Amino acid sequence: MKKFLFLLTFFVIFIFNGLQLNAQLFDSITFEYYTSKIIIDTSSGNLWQIGTPDKPFFNLAHTGNKAILTDTVNNYPPDNSSSFIYVIRNPYTSTCYTRMEFWHKYDMDTLTDIGVIDASYDGGKSWITVSDTVSPVFADSYFWWDSDYHAATGNYSPHTEITTGKSDGWILSSFNWQWWIPIKYDTIIYPLDSLMIRFTFTSDSVSTGREGWMIDDIVTMSVSMQSCSAINERQGSPSISVFPNPFSAVATIRFDKFLTNASLVLYDSFGRLVKIIDNISGQTVLLERSNLPTGIYFIMLKEKNRIVATTKIIISK
Repeated sequence: MKKFLFLLTFFVIFIFNGLQLNAQLFDSITFEYYTSKIIIDTSSGNLWQIGTPDKPFFNLAHTGNKAILTDTVNNYPPDNSSSFIYVIRNPYTSTCYTRMEFWHKYDMDTLTDIGVIDASYDGGKSWITVSDTVSPVFADSYFWWDSDYHAATGNYSPHTEITTGKSDGWILSSFNWQWWIPIKYDTIIYPLDSLMIRFTFTSDSVSTGREGWMIDDIVTMSVSMQSCSAINERQGSPSISVFPNPFSAVATIRFDKFLTNASLVLYDSFGRLVKIIDNISGQTVLLERSNLPTGIYFIMLKEKNRIVATTKIIISK
C-alpha cells in the first residue's frame, strides 16, 4: 500500500502544476530521433541497434517505426553479452519519488539466455541490479518493481529480476525509487548528478534461433520533495473505493464523505487526461469504460477546486 501511495503522488503533482510536463518532471524516448541519453557500446559483438524491427516476432515497434533491439534483422548468436545505457540527466537527488517505465518484447531460451537491468550511481564505476537499490542512511528509502502489464491479454503479473523466455507480445514494466537516489558527485558524465541505467542481454553457448530483446517508449518521471511535502500536509480528505477493480465495462466509485459539486478526473499511465465527470453530489458515481483501452488509470477527485483524494483503477478486457 505504501508503494502505491507514492506512485499516486506523482500524478497528483501533475494536477498541481496544471499538467505542465517539463524536463524537470517528465521525459520520454521513442527512438524515432537521435538522443544523447542512449549510449550503445560500439565494440565488436554488441547486438543492440536502433532501427525498424524486421523479424517474425519483432515485427513492429511499439510506437512509430523504430525501437532499440538486439539486431533489427538477425537472431542473436551464442556466447554473447550486449548492453546499452540510458542516462537520466539530472535525476533529482532531492526528490521523494522517481520512476522509469518501458515497453518490451523478448524471445529468449528460458533461464539460460537472459536480460538484466542494473544501475550505476557513480558514473559507471560500479553497477548493482536495480532491485538491490536501498539507502544505507534513510530507512524509508528503497526501490521496487511494479507488476508487469501484458498488453496482449490485459493481465498483470509480478516482475521477475531476470527477463527470460518468450513474452506474450508487448509488456509494460516499471520500477521506482522512493525518497532518495544516492547519486555520487564524482561521476564522469555531465551533468554531475546523472543516473545510469544499463540493459544487458546475455546468451549461453547453445544457438537456439531466437530473436532476443526489444525495448521501446522509455519514460522517466520525478517529483520534488517540496511538492510531496505539500500533499502530505492535507488532512481530513475523503477516501475512494472502486468496485470492481479491475473492471471491464462499469465501475462504482464510492466516497466515505458526502460530496457537493465535485469532479472526477481520469488520467492514463502517461499522465494524459482521458475523462472528466462533473457535478458529482452524494457518495457514489458510476464510471463507464466507454472506448478506453485496457491499462492502468489514475483518478483525481476534486471538490471546491482542491484535489481531495486519489486512487488507481485497472481496466481489463
